[in-house]
Amino acid sequence: MIENRLTYGLASLTLSLTGAVFRILPDAANRRLGRWIGLAGFRLSTRRREIALNNLKHAMGEELSSHQLETLARESFANLGIGLAEFFKFPSLDAEKLAELVEFTGEKNLKSALLEGKGVLVLSAHLGNWDLLAASLAAKGFPISLITKVSRSSALNSVWMGYREAAGIKIFISSGSMGGILRQLKSGGIVGFVLDQNALREDGVFVPFFGKAACTLSSLAILARRTGAPVIPVYTFREGGRHRVIVQGPIVTPDIEDRDLDVLKRTEAYSSWTEKVIREHPEQWTWLHDRWKTRPVDESDGRGQRPMTNDQCE
Repeated sequence: MIENRLTYGLASLTLSLTGAVFRILPDAANRRLGRWIGLAGFRLSTRRREIALNNLKHAMGEELSSHQLETLARESFANLGIGLAEFFKFPSLDAEKLAELVEFTGEKNLKSALLEGKGVLVLSAHLGNWDLLAASLAAKGFPISLITKVSRSSALNSVWMGYREAAGIKIFISSGSMGGILRQLKSGGIVGFVLDQNALREDGVFVPFFGKAACTLSSLAILARRTGAPVIPVYTFREGGRHRVIVQGPIVTPDIEDRDLDVLKRTEAYSSWTEKVIREHPEQWTWLHDRWKTRPVDESDGRGQRPMTNDQCE
């Protein structure tokens, strides 16, 4: 226990000092430092660099040269570094500052969806600065919540979740939050999802993603089917020192009586949208994540033509 407290204390102190450094820097210097950190990660993290390059080779290897793929991987790391630097400035961002940093297109689509009275399920991606996207929605008065994983570091969780909640973002931990999520929707709130990371056996179905079967969270499709809440795709990307948020119209899929097939087809549509926006800004996506880690037992079933049972994910 003493060692745990010591570890927590040192980690908290390090995070506090790091945040203080980033917050005192002007925005341009902040981004430059963040970019340098991201590029250092690209050079030093051999495993993550290899994952990123392998993912890019699979996804775009037939379209781009090796040099172009390496450039995209490097820029992806740089984007994460910049995002880290920007995140540490969250405590100094008010609604006025966020309005200067973030420009919205299609905001009326989200407002219209909320008027249906069923709550809104927002589909997004780990593209650009996704935390800044959520903070900007909260600053505009939207009742935004996110479903998120937690870090193994309690000190990091304290800062990460604390910054988000201070920005007006309601947090649901990915496991055991269904009751709270349903109440959020029933009250007319927004629940944000990202489906671009690897799903575990009990949580996913296989659908195509960049031409290869990817075990993908089925929870968004299940909630959409159960509640009738519209699914509104929202994403963000960098434009120089500013950010653009695109809010699109709802993703509508045909209702299918068979539950498993319906969930599968909905998830296919959500995954297809995710791939499309990543292709628009590939240098701003998290290629270092092992997206295709979970594989079908029978790879011949891996293009998502039928729903996968739990024992087919591993």
